Amino acid sequence: MYTDSKILKSLFYIQMISSFLVVVGHFTASVLYFNDPFWVVALNQISRYGTVLLTIATGYLTAYSFDKKQPSFREFFTGKLIYIFIPFLVSGVLYHYLLKNGMPHTVGDIANIVLGKTGDHLYFVFMICQYYVVAYFLRNVITKRNILYVIWILLAVQYVYIHYLHQGWLGLTTRHMLPTWIFTLYMGHLIYWYREWILTFLRNNRSILMVVTGVSTAAAIYFVVSSKLFVAVHLTFVFATLLSFLVLMVFFLELVDHLHIKFRKGLTYFIFLFHSAFLILFKDFFYQVFGEVSWIFQNTWYSLLYLLGIFVCSALFSVLLVQLVKRLERAWASMGKIRRERLQ
Repeated sequence: MYTDSKILKSLFYIQMISSFLVVVGHFTASVLYFNDPFWVVALNQISRYGTVLLTIATGYLTAYSFDKKQPSFREFFTGKLIYIFIPFLVSGVLYHYLLKNGMPHTVGDIANIVLGKTGDHLYFVFMICQYYVVAYFLRNVITKRNILYVIWILLAVQYVYIHYLHQGWLGLTTRHMLPTWIFTLYMGHLIYWYREWILTFLRNNRSILMVVTGVSTAAAIYFVVSSKLFVAVHLTFVFATLLSFLVLMVFFLELVDHLHIKFRKGLTYFIFLFHSAFLILFKDFFYQVFGEVSWIFQNTWYSLLYLLGIFVCSALFSVLLVQLVKRLERAWASMGKIRRERLQ
């Protein structure tokens, strides 16, 4: 029996893989600047799964929160403020400082931070913030009762917006905007609402599961060898990642009782936010010490150690942030309790 507790644990493992893939993507982009052996190109292509897996998982967890916790407006957005938006702003300031060698001080600087333009990957958080607002107000509109029909409308919205409707106002790319990801996010909702049927079907039909695994593996190989670059919002890539998401869910559900990685709320998100800072700091350090870094990236083992070092440092830093944000959350809750007692 697949319980919600086990499914949430499996999602945490998927998020960990996703965060690692995101790190791999930005790392290999740096390596390609100096060298482009096949393994680097392959990793760079595969790394694009990371963002889409995170997107589907975000939709799933949001649907779970609405269904099981039924948070009030204040409860829902307080959590997003503490765990999502404030760290997003902090990371925006950090990347501005690292890339511009100074603190933000103009209206344009502040706007770039809020719009997620100071780091190449912060567009995703700017988009996710839009999603949380829309998802909360549509939580009683898009439901399990109609999702099987609405999902096709959202598929059309995502396709049409990307190819026909997007305008680059304020210098924002298609990736910054919610319609670019709306179908992908609500696929997470659909999987949550039909999780019992989907997982039971795959568990009881191993031949179908093997076919899905084979197709998802073949798709990954195709993306690697194809001369065409499939970006994360490309619907072909989204569908392939969806199959991989389901395979990973089943895989980790079989292992969840044997894996003992402790769930830490916010860990994978903080890795996503701050790993690029370590990419910048590592690169600056090696430039200062050795004068150049190409000799690292031209050696496979040095490159892999470099990647491992960045991920480990990002993870350790994120663990510290998790503890800090927990304390902030407790302090916020205590302040709310004191205010309620005074009102009474």
